[in-house]
Amino acid sequence: MLEKQQPIVALDHPQKPKKTRPPRNNLMLSLKKNNLELNLYSSLDPDIRTRF
Repeated sequence: MLEKQQPIVALDHPQKPKKTRPPRNNLMLSLKKNNLELNLYSSLDPDIRTRF
């Protein structure tokens, strides 16, 4: 039994979105006074950061 031949076609594979890295958490400011230490990092919410 003969079958009709079909052309071979490449399938479109969905591309996975590239993984995005969260921004680095760099130390921006470190304050020390006696036993109290305050560290502010770059990943801090900008709204909160502007209050300092």
